[in-house]
Amino acid sequence: MRARIWARLLRKRSQGLPAAVQMCDALSRNPPKALGEGVTILLANCLTHGRRQFVEVAGAFPDECRFVLETLGSVYAADAEARAKAMTPVERLLFHQERSGPLMEGLKKWFDGQLAERKVEPNSGLGKAIQYFQNHWKALRLFLREAGAPLDNNVCERA
Repeated sequence: MRARIWARLLRKRSQGLPAAVQMCDALSRNPPKALGEGVTILLANCLTHGRRQFVEVAGAFPDECRFVLETLGSVYAADAEARAKAMTPVERLLFHQERSGPLMEGLKKWFDGQLAERKVEPNSGLGKAIQYFQNHWKALRLFLREAGAPLDNNVCERA
């Protein structure tokens, strides 16, 4: 039912607009299913939801979590700078690709190494936080591929 309502609404969008972006956490029930022909959405997952998992286990893994949290802090600092400079969506995208892209790639390599080199137990809190990022990597990085894609859904959650 919900997917049909979404599909009807999205079909009413003006022709020529880019695909709609749906920002949500990675719960499987959040993205609409089976929207049908002519309806495209881009899925973005919330970086804050991923970040929160590292905050929750920081007491047990302080050094590892500090690295992740500081790296994500730099990504958010870049976004704040883009807003302060009133960048257009395309300018912001290019800015993030230059500044945040390498940071996110560094995180990916670190995540992969932690598990591949067995530095982290996959079932530990840290292992699960890392796997969240690995499992949702594409959607967590939409802001690096799509002009105007947000980093998180904090505005909606605060409302």
